[in-house]
Amino acid sequence: MVRKGLRRIFCRPGSSSTSKKTPTINLDEDGQFTDWLESILLKEKAKQDEPIQQEVGSWTEIRLFLSSTFVDTQAERDAIIKSAIPNVNRKMADRYIRIIPVDLRWGVLAEESKSCFDIQKTCLNQVDNCRMERKSTPWLLALRTDRYGWVQDENMASNGFEKPELYQWLDKLQETKKRVSITSLEVCHASQTLGKNAKYPTVFVYERKFTHDAKEKLKNDKMRWVFDFEYTSDEIDDPDLKFQYSKTDKAELYQKDRNDLNEYLKGKSHILYSEFQADYAEGDAMYTCKRENAKSFGVGYTCNLQDFIEMVERDLTKAIEMNFLSAETDTVSKYELETIQHELAVKLKASTFVGRADMRTSIEQHLTSEDETNVLILHGDPGCGKSGLLAAAAGDAIKTRKNGHFVFVHAVDSCPGSLEAFLRRLRANLASWRRDHGEIRVDPNPPESLSDLKLSHHSFIVEAAKHHHKKRITIIVDAVNQFRDNLRAWEMWWLWRSAYPNNVRILISTLNTENNTFSNAKDACTRHTCLEVANMSRDDLVEMISGTLSRYNKKLTDSDDPLLGNQMELLLSKSASPLYLIASCEALRKFGIFEKVSQYIESLPSEISSLFGFLIDEWSEEYGKMFVEDVCGLLALSKDGLLENEINSLLDYKEAHEKPPGEEFLYESSFSRIYDSIASFLAAGGGGFLRFFHDQLKYTVRSKFLDDTFTIKTHKWMRDFFLSVITPQYQYGKKELPPDFYEHALQQVVYHQLAATENYDYSCLKHTLRNIYFIRERITAHQQNSLNEEYVKAMEVVPNEDVACLKDWAKFVQLYSENILKFPHLSYNMAMNQAPSSQVTKDTLEIERPKEASNWYSWANIPQADDPMSVKYGSGGFDISASSPKDDIVAIAAEDKAVICDQSSGEVLHKFKQEAFSVFISPDARRVFFGLKNGAVVCYDVETGSLLMESSPLDGAVCWIGESADGYISAGTAHTRRAICWGDYNHVDSLSTFSIDDLKLTKNWSAGEPCYMHCYSKPAQTLFSAHKGSVSGFHPIDGNNTYKYSTGGGCTYSIAAHPSEKRIITGNNDLVVSEWEVPETGSELVHIREITLPLLSGWAYGGIWSCIYSEKGDKIFATEPHSQAIHVINEDSVNEAQLKGHADCINTLAIVPGSNQVISADRGQVSILWNLPSGDFSSTKQSVDEKVLSLAFNVPEDKFYTVSDSHLRLWDVESMELEKSVEFSGFYRSIVAVHPNGDHVITNDQMSMLVYTATSLERVSDFQILESSDGSITDMRISTDGSRILITECRNHDSHLSMYYAWNVADPPNATKHFDFKKVEYNGRMFSCHISTDGTLGLFGGHNDARIIDMSDGRVLKTLHAGCFLSRFLPNSDEYLIDKGPNVIHMDAEGNELGVLKGHTHTVKDVAFVDDFVFTASEDGEIRKFNLKTGECVYGFFNHRCQQFKSMAATRSGDCIIAANSNNMVYILKRCVT
Repeated sequence: MVRKGLRRIFCRPGSSSTSKKTPTINLDEDGQFTDWLESILLKEKAKQDEPIQQEVGSWTEIRLFLSSTFVDTQAERDAIIKSAIPNVNRKMADRYIRIIPVDLRWGVLAEESKSCFDIQKTCLNQVDNCRMERKSTPWLLALRTDRYGWVQDENMASNGFEKPELYQWLDKLQETKKRVSITSLEVCHASQTLGKNAKYPTVFVYERKFTHDAKEKLKNDKMRWVFDFEYTSDEIDDPDLKFQYSKTDKAELYQKDRNDLNEYLKGKSHILYSEFQADYAEGDAMYTCKRENAKSFGVGYTCNLQDFIEMVERDLTKAIEMNFLSAETDTVSKYELETIQHELAVKLKASTFVGRADMRTSIEQHLTSEDETNVLILHGDPGCGKSGLLAAAAGDAIKTRKNGHFVFVHAVDSCPGSLEAFLRRLRANLASWRRDHGEIRVDPNPPESLSDLKLSHHSFIVEAAKHHHKKRITIIVDAVNQFRDNLRAWEMWWLWRSAYPNNVRILISTLNTENNTFSNAKDACTRHTCLEVANMSRDDLVEMISGTLSRYNKKLTDSDDPLLGNQMELLLSKSASPLYLIASCEALRKFGIFEKVSQYIESLPSEISSLFGFLIDEWSEEYGKMFVEDVCGLLALSKDGLLENEINSLLDYKEAHEKPPGEEFLYESSFSRIYDSIASFLAAGGGGFLRFFHDQLKYTVRSKFLDDTFTIKTHKWMRDFFLSVITPQYQYGKKELPPDFYEHALQQVVYHQLAATENYDYSCLKHTLRNIYFIRERITAHQQNSLNEEYVKAMEVVPNEDVACLKDWAKFVQLYSENILKFPHLSYNMAMNQAPSSQVTKDTLEIERPKEASNWYSWANIPQADDPMSVKYGSGGFDISASSPKDDIVAIAAEDKAVICDQSSGEVLHKFKQEAFSVFISPDARRVFFGLKNGAVVCYDVETGSLLMESSPLDGAVCWIGESADGYISAGTAHTRRAICWGDYNHVDSLSTFSIDDLKLTKNWSAGEPCYMHCYSKPAQTLFSAHKGSVSGFHPIDGNNTYKYSTGGGCTYSIAAHPSEKRIITGNNDLVVSEWEVPETGSELVHIREITLPLLSGWAYGGIWSCIYSEKGDKIFATEPHSQAIHVINEDSVNEAQLKGHADCINTLAIVPGSNQVISADRGQVSILWNLPSGDFSSTKQSVDEKVLSLAFNVPEDKFYTVSDSHLRLWDVESMELEKSVEFSGFYRSIVAVHPNGDHVITNDQMSMLVYTATSLERVSDFQILESSDGSITDMRISTDGSRILITECRNHDSHLSMYYAWNVADPPNATKHFDFKKVEYNGRMFSCHISTDGTLGLFGGHNDARIIDMSDGRVLKTLHAGCFLSRFLPNSDEYLIDKGPNVIHMDAEGNELGVLKGHTHTVKDVAFVDDFVFTASEDGEIRKFNLKTGECVYGFFNHRCQQFKSMAATRSGDCIIAANSNNMVYILKRCVT
């Protein structure tokens, strides 16, 4: 459907005239010019070409020539380049097709504009460059307006063009003496048929028609000459217009020719001709150079072009869809597409490779051999031809795939990328190959976790090689020195492992010195050989030069020509570097005067860097110095290359911001014009990111242009441009689609921010690394790893006062990336729910708040200071050790594995299949020692993850390793069941001392009795062992027993030494931490003090599982299993704080040397790094500081109740102050329920219901509900009218006798039994219950099933055969919710499933209903809000401090949510207000 104001003229194939009559000489007569065009341009009957079949993974670039007069089509050209083409490119990106506009507004130099031949050569050659094939119609878009264009005085002969056979028509036009404009020549040249016409037209002609209003405005506008036909045969008296029209007696003829050409174009089937309307606003035409009594210059802009943009977009899209067949990529993976790109890159390099047969043979012998030398390192100086040689060898290797061998090729220089991309693609390709060869159980996808990917890299290769020992595993990597500096790529850890079988064959290339990759590769691979790439032979060089020039129909003399000399010899005398000679050929192919070639070669510098400088000077002369400087600056200073569209947009950005007043353009050229000259020096692999192919050119650019001022200016330019691309996406809701290079822009901007900063002002980071919207965009683009690296790099350069800010943000990213990925729209809310003192909160307060925030919740009672939690690690453990922050290592002995992590990011660096129970990091942090269950001690290299040494096994599990006397480490066996004394552990443990250099055992001795832990006191030079009720001390070298002293109580679970004084601390199972002094003489420890931790009911096997001193020794840290917290004890024995965040029992604690940090590991899946406050801990505390089991609002909803296993408390919602508290003998399943009369609140102990007054919390009555002490109350729910309460029971031993009960509580102090369920045995424990709003139905859930009962008599009405822990009726409905695993199921009364609420990862413990929504609180530490009608999760509250939620409640309006967490905190969430 054509929009109003648009008229489409399209002729069906075969409807155009193809007259063959002989043209007349005088083409100025009526109809003659049109007839002549028909006979000459359409002389060949063109065949309709078949659509072009695209190759999988190969980019197709369509160069689209824009033809029009310039001054009057500025707006249309901008609309095409800035809107229509980017929109098409965005749509076609997944088809690997992009349009590159050829816009010569900037591409015609002043000298060319004075020469008809030069302008014709420039423009018409560019039209030819837009043909997909030599004789196909070009891709051309013409704008036809009232203007005619520059009339050419003479037409250039066909032999002056690059493709003379396409210009026979121009020779014939010259014979007729007919003179037309350059714009007409462009369109005529594009319209000729050469044998092939596209299936759908690729020549697009758009004729502009002004609206009636625009015509009226222009009538009296003094600038109307910009849009008018520019020739006149009459004198013009108006002084403003007199010189703006060219007076000629041929004006009417030119106008007629313009109209005739339009009519000719309309009737052609291979041309799409359309009309569009444009408007004009007064002032949109302006002078660019106004002169008195002479011709002035100006430009004009039209407006209201949206319909035009949409038309162009539709036409281009349809032309692409009709003329290109998409590659069949449905069955092709992302990694297969990448593989195609890499192999196309090496194929292109190999196409120009010649000679070096002996080296090629050596490489082939290595790749096909099965000797012990797995790795061949190809190395040499820049420009010696390594890449070409490797590409040729790779091509040979690829051919061996037909024999079933695996061949993997990675061209780092042509397809720049990260080591991660290499590892993922290698893993995917090798997995696919293994599956193709019968291993169908191999996972075809690389591990999602980068840590797992790294850890399994070598073992996966080894498995493949061993399983397919008759096949070769060949891995070829070009230019490893050009990997990005991340994941320690330059250390070459990824290259080789000693376990590689001989059928693994690896070939890499690298420079001799850059980034130390050559030396590191040799160090990493003990089984390697090196092959230095030396100079090519003269014959090979001659063949290379001749082959390169022959592609452009050029040839050098190779003998002593009397006139020209020996040009080949002259060129070879300059340099024997292949890079130099290839660059010289690129310069020669554009040099047009054959007689002066020798002179030109003579003028070429002899050094490669000087030659590149020479070429840059030539480009500057041709395209403009500033333009070349800027283009080269962009390519040299970009982080990892730029897309061509990015470069064009960068140039447009600078044009818009820096064009001098009164100037029409900033540049004399365009990138599409210079591209032809520099293309041979660019790499465009890896998705089309352009960068200098060789670093030598980059170095030359830097030395020539990039002084400090220019460098910083260019980085600022890229910084500001990328921010202009990114920041519009920060807003919520509907927004414009970003450009197709958006994700690349996200990865570029911080690099340029850091590089562009002057005077240490890094406030610009508030737009990126300190901006929650930027964080959201990076994480949703799966760029967290590179984001983490940017924080590290930023903290290395910013001032100290900014480091703390970035640390807060880096911590936030580490803790919240998973949640941001799941709920990106809630990222602002997550940032605002950090502590008020956190820089994350402060920075987020400064940015625009999203409108959607009114439906979100803020944490109202958040502690003022940021909490100490810094990093979470995805593994718990029996033991943990940390290096200094500078060395940045954490090691975890996780019982079933051994793990080494990056301390600051939490990333797993290495994971080993070892049953590890203890760990020690060497003082230099280069080695990690693990003690194993089998009694051995193993040592791993931190950098490579390789096993360095292993000790002989001891008699028992090694549960402690630590420093000892200088040059030694000590290890001790001990009880592996942390802090549980069943009385059956009678193993006599031992201690041993090893040499730290080779793990040779120097001494082993018996501890004399069972042990639970050990430590070493450096000040006392003594090893200590903790036993049942005692401590022993031993000399670390000879093992002599020094001390033996009773510690009292039962088992001494933990022991630690003071860092600088002769003191130790012990932790017992009676929750007492004792401090002892080690005497100078004597055999008894001196008791200094003891600290008793709060006695918490619950687990009978508690005690101090771990205790340590702080770095300075002024504090003690201790942990016990019940609170899952770390107790911080000061020198006055005051327990001044608890560090909370673990959701399981904490096994062990360790100090981070050289810092104010402590690290902890629990017995689950989490270890945590804590930053300790330097001063008072009170600001990190919350008012509610106990393990709340249940909570509820009072009737007015201005207060709430909490119940623990010892207290019932009343709190004020607004002030969050405690109003009343009573102690009672509660139970770990106590529940609080508020009676609807508002006068009473009900809770329970193990067996009884307890009734209190609502305000004063006076107990007014209690009622024993259960009949047996074997049972306990698990849930209590009061009916809406307050008449009934339903109670469920869980019996421990006789679980089949568990019951439910209903009591009459209309008058709570005088409650009476209504019924108890005895008639039908449930045969299982019961956990939850609820009463419908109308009070007629009851619901309970338990191990076996869920049941609906009649509340009048307890009869079972419906049984749902699915066990559950949660059961709740919906308000005013007989529909209900039950839990099933981490999900909540929405059911109707008949037991039919209505929906599933998904998203939680652990059991949902409680729910609260508000209107059509339900809030859920889960053991995964999340609160979510679901739409009950759709099942959609519309909100989530996430905070890194949250552990397991136990209970929740909501006000009727939903404005306030309260939830109790197992970290001793109650979260009060209030709806955000504007």
